[in-house]
Amino acid sequence: MDEQEQRRFIRFLAKEVKSYWRELMAYRLFVEILEESGLPGVQEILETARNSPELQNAFDKHFADFDALLPPADGDFDLEARRLLEHWKPDGEPN
Repeated sequence: MDEQEQRRFIRFLAKEVKSYWRELMAYRLFVEILEESGLPGVQEILETARNSPELQNAFDKHFADFDALLPPADGDFDLEARRLLEHWKPDGEPN
């Protein structure tokens, strides 16, 4: 993959992350609206869904090929990357 393809791929991934983030925020808002409407047990239902073996199996199946493409984890890089993103204020277009 040359540099131009890498940039295009990174842009694609960023677009996908933004799309998933937006969808997640919509679901969070939906849960808040349900709670505010007085529906009992919303958080418990959400926690049950999070811990569902069916959900975990579907997640594992969906991402198995993707995970196989990734290099092994690099120690504390996740923490470093989170700190970088939290404090990142780009002057122009990111690399």
